[in-house]
Amino acid sequence: MRRAGGGFGGSVVISVVATVLLLVAITGARRPMRPQNSGAPPWPAPHSAAAGVQMAGLSLSAAPGQVTRYAVHLDVLRNGKTVPVPAGVGIDWTAHETAPLYTSDGSGVIHVAADATAPRFTLGEFFDEWQVPLSNASAFVDGSRYSGDPGAIVLVPHQEIAVTFGSPAPSIADTYAFPPGV
Repeated sequence: MRRAGGGFGGSVVISVVATVLLLVAITGARRPMRPQNSGAPPWPAPHSAAAGVQMAGLSLSAAPGQVTRYAVHLDVLRNGKTVPVPAGVGIDWTAHETAPLYTSDGSGVIHVAADATAPRFTLGEFFDEWQVPLSNASAFVDGSRYSGDPGAIVLVPHQEIAVTFGSPAPSIADTYAFPPGV
């Protein structure tokens, strides 16, 4: 009499299942994160700031040392029309934590606050936090067309960046009047 699941075939099935479970345990059963804001604008601040910050490879902190603090201005346009950059990107309101890149209001000002003396942040990290894909986007830095990947733009103090989706905008700003102290 044969036992159920016995024999060579049953051993192979058990081995395959055990191998799959072991691989899931080792690599984690995480699905790749996909941007929350993949539809048409307006794109709100993400429901989970932590998820966007994690996508950007950054971290949240209750009180960064803020050795470095500056601001960059971002205009986003789709088919020539302004898309608002929302308040709260990079901010976890519940935990009272912020990422090194965040927006505090709807002005398009990206605040950079880091406890490193020479931090290097990119536009792609901010868009990851916002959970908006940069695919099919064009970018302008201080009014000049950027020829590379928009996500690779390195953020520097008082930079004016415009990102366009779809048909080009009739005009692109080359400067922004930052409020005093920003």
